Amino acid sequence: ERSSASSNKGFTMPKPAVLWLHGLGDTGDGWKGAFGPLTSKATFHHPTAPIQPVTSPVHQGECMTSWFDIKTWPISINEPEGPDGISETVGKIHEKLEAIEASGTESTRIVLGGFSQGGTVAILAGLSYPRKLAGIISISGWGAYRQSLPPKVLEANKATPVLFSCGKGDPIVTFPLTHQTGEVLQSIMGDNASIMHVERPCHPPESTEMMAAAKFIQAQLNL
Repeated sequence: ERSSASSNKGFTMPKPAVLWLHGLGDTGDGWKGAFGPLTSKATFHHPTAPIQPVTSPVHQGECMTSWFDIKTWPISINEPEGPDGISETVGKIHEKLEAIEASGTESTRIVLGGFSQGGTVAILAGLSYPRKLAGIISISGWGAYRQSLPPKVLEANKATPVLFSCGKGDPIVTFPLTHQTGEVLQSIMGDNASIMHVERPCHPPESTEMMAAAKFIQAQLNL
């Protein structure tokens, strides 16, 4: 069986890549190995968010690893669009994607994904990236922009497959917000957006969601 890195006249093609973003208060290490056997077939990148204050009623300015600020808690449909820090984070994620490309992996062989706050970033950074990606995943994330998302989606990724999974009973990221986000994604992406509404009363994903994400990565990267 051929490995995913093939050689041609001494040139070794880099493995496809997954850039995965963690949730609020976590680190990149928290997700290392989460996709099991796939880690031997693709190169997984797990950056850690900067430490900065979060101003939700629960956190009240507490400093923690965070990709952007959050104003509501639980995170509701009233969460303001365009949160503080999101533009800077999207710029940094674009830089990380460019670095992966510079290492020899074409953008069409990169999946960008994340959990919770990381999933929120993955949606916006992926859809606004100027070169086509293999796919975008959000588990328990939401739209940093909903009504104002369409003009932010660049032509390169308007047809990029998106997997958006959320819990109907999620106590942290509420279903009205994620349901609205899913509807917006479908209105923009059509059949390229796969929306999963999971009957779970918790914030972390169920095994069915992790399996769906793993199958999505396998399919989009031809692993």
